[in-house]
Amino acid sequence: MNVLLQERAKAPPPTTEKLKTALAWCWLFMPLLWMWPNTRSASEVVVSALLLMCALLSRITTRLVTVLLLVVGLCFLGYFFAVHSLPDEFFWQSILGSNAGEAVEYVQSYRATDAALLLAWALPALLAIRHLWRLPRPLQSKKIRVLAWVTLGIWAIWICVSFFKGYDVYKFFSRAGRIYPFMMVESWERYEKNAQLATLTTPATPPEAPPMVDMLVVVIGESASAHRWSLLGYEGNPTNAALAPWQSALVTFPLTTNGNNTGKTLPVIVAGRSLHPLPEQGVASYIDLAKAAGFQTKVFANQQAPGFANVALRLRSDLYRHLQDGKFDGALTPWLQESLQQYASNAQPQIVTLHTYGSHPRVARRYPESAALWSDPYDNSMHYTSQLLAEWIQALDQLQDRRVALLYVSDHGQDFPVCGGSYVHGITRSTYEVPFLLWANQTMRQQYPAWWQQWQQLGQHALDAQGVPRFNTLLPAQLMAQLTGHPYTLPSSQGLSTNGAYPPAETSALCSNWFPHVQQLHPAAIQ
Repeated sequence: MNVLLQERAKAPPPTTEKLKTALAWCWLFMPLLWMWPNTRSASEVVVSALLLMCALLSRITTRLVTVLLLVVGLCFLGYFFAVHSLPDEFFWQSILGSNAGEAVEYVQSYRATDAALLLAWALPALLAIRHLWRLPRPLQSKKIRVLAWVTLGIWAIWICVSFFKGYDVYKFFSRAGRIYPFMMVESWERYEKNAQLATLTTPATPPEAPPMVDMLVVVIGESASAHRWSLLGYEGNPTNAALAPWQSALVTFPLTTNGNNTGKTLPVIVAGRSLHPLPEQGVASYIDLAKAAGFQTKVFANQQAPGFANVALRLRSDLYRHLQDGKFDGALTPWLQESLQQYASNAQPQIVTLHTYGSHPRVARRYPESAALWSDPYDNSMHYTSQLLAEWIQALDQLQDRRVALLYVSDHGQDFPVCGGSYVHGITRSTYEVPFLLWANQTMRQQYPAWWQQWQQLGQHALDAQGVPRFNTLLPAQLMAQLTGHPYTLPSSQGLSTNGAYPPAETSALCSNWFPHVQQLHPAAIQ
């Protein structure tokens, strides 16, 4: 009897046990608060936990749902700490468009603080699941069980209403999109819907004017920040030294990009418009505009483009080739040379797209040993890219009697080590500012002097007095429309002040969240 009394005395009081259970259940919904620690996230955690507490009515559903919440939480936080973005439809594009090696590189590029924050949620989550699994009845209070049955009734009513209103799965979950973790399902439905619409092509109208160019090479960079281009004012290593001999024939300036991951940014470069949502009638890319103008279109890629950009580049081009994983971007050169030889023989105008791997994490693996000039791997990768651009320009310049141009723009930049860790996806200013480069050969500059002056003036006024880019990555698609004879809209440089100092100093002041500024500067960033 004394032993029994002692064991009862050691047992926690019922109220304490209820609080432990409530805390364990709510903890599984905490990734929202981990990503955005504010009162709104806290309220969404509580509401989500209450509305899904009906899962605790049986041990079977308790085990299934808690494991699901653990997996979803790891996906949410793992992706968020990698790219500092909500797992939306671009999450699925990035996950499904990456190979195992890229996934490992993302994990290896984690900051120590981010990894610690991930574990700070995951380890207690395992303890919370263990606690919930050991309970013979997770909901021990009769009043709480009644409340759980009420929430189950709410879901039953919502399912019936959705059925009679003819909601599909996307609409069903979009109406409950603020309930964690249903936004994950909603994002998958958006991804699926966009994947279907991406195959639809709006027939590109015939050009309104003759094309201005005979051979255009479009180089899409990866993870290159304008802050490390010496042509744009970077005073560290001479990262663009290879381009110095061509500087008189170059227009270079920084642009603001609409996001911090390829899945979000590349469609804007390819189509010149926001793709959220994709219109039912489809979207015409610069590939479609070029084909309507009589160009042969070729895409040579060193990485897999996700989502709409994958369809636009891979399925809509006349020729698509993809390098084997692990190749340096220099392996694209023979394919470009082959295209130039073919062009010289048949003279059909061409647009060749080179989709590079650029400075993708881990950046030290993005260039050969011969390009490792300095201790900073990111500067080395910028130098290697500049070497390739100079090499490709040199090859194009041999077509002296043809109108030839090269365009380079990166999809997004990277966070810098000054903000902690290494070069990774992030939300700082260096992530959202990318280099733009336009080269035109002498034949083209002489034939279109007003056009060349127009772009030179844009470059001279591309920054405001504070050194913040005025233009965004909608601009490259307008340039490609202009060159292929289609309607285009370019910003005016009249009345604008000349460029302020650039880039900003790499101090801790650079580490603040720059996305609010991006939303003001880039319409496609507002979703």
